[in-house]
Amino acid sequence: MRYQSLEKLNNTYWYSFSDEPIATRGLLTPRFCDPTIILPEDAPDGLWHLFAHTWESLEHFTSTSGLDWQREHRVFLRGHSPFIYKEGSSYFLLYEIHGRPTGREKNRASRIMLSVSTDLFLWSEPRLLLSADKVPFSSYRGGPERISRPQLVNWEGKYRLYFGAGETKIYDSNQKTTARLMYAESDYIEGPYKIGMRPLLDTDAEDSYRNLATGAVRIIPCSDGLVAIECPYFYDLRSNKSQSAILMLFSRDGLDWRARKLIMAHPISGWASRYITSADLKYKENEDTWYCYFSGNSKVKLHGVEYVKEALGLLLGKEKK
Repeated sequence: MRYQSLEKLNNTYWYSFSDEPIATRGLLTPRFCDPTIILPEDAPDGLWHLFAHTWESLEHFTSTSGLDWQREHRVFLRGHSPFIYKEGSSYFLLYEIHGRPTGREKNRASRIMLSVSTDLFLWSEPRLLLSADKVPFSSYRGGPERISRPQLVNWEGKYRLYFGAGETKIYDSNQKTTARLMYAESDYIEGPYKIGMRPLLDTDAEDSYRNLATGAVRIIPCSDGLVAIECPYFYDLRSNKSQSAILMLFSRDGLDWRARKLIMAHPISGWASRYITSADLKYKENEDTWYCYFSGNSKVKLHGVEYVKEALGLLLGKEKK
């Protein structure tokens, strides 16, 4: 796949594919978050592949169109925030796990795991990449040590592992999300990783978009730099409540992120009107189109009981002519 330029992405306009979600889960699995997409041209079987997490596990879906998704199987119980990195004929699945131990797993610490596959269906025994107790800034304002949303980029001869650090709750909703973005580097996919000592992005009370939380961040390598798709949380004065959005950030080295633009404002109604929680971005070369899959949520009522329901939506991006 050829990397696109920062200018091409900056010159892209965005529109919603549909007012309705393109993928959702049943009543017993209301959470559906952190999608990572494999395009047909990068898959061994020519299908679209989607990995995301529900409240209980990582799940795998396939599609012939990228729009209608069929569930294949549960991948790892209690896994969170999947990311697929492809190198040669191998697929490397990075994800986070934390909380109550299960089976042979006795460790409660938040940690990033790595598993490998050649067909996207059968995965190797996971191995530890990084543990929160080894990461500075993994606790935010005295909260639990948490690292999350791992992703891997091959950049300037090294493997750069980006990940979230610290967990925070939004003040008026108790929505949990990521406080900071950090990174680590290694000569090998399996590590060991040298951790950067300072956050690349951090919750900032003076920032108009990031004053409540950094939120989910997805890094996309380009031919002349890197782009970040960020879903930050902020206080909105007009509505007097917290909101979220999708931003695009630009960097020449993947460490200093300054320039940014808004690509999706907070929806005022509908299935994603509570928060936009995460996003993934892929370029489909034969269509000259960017596909931005995102997760969002809203409150719904069933038999008089109110709960939060999460689903996946799609933005399409085309270059301005």
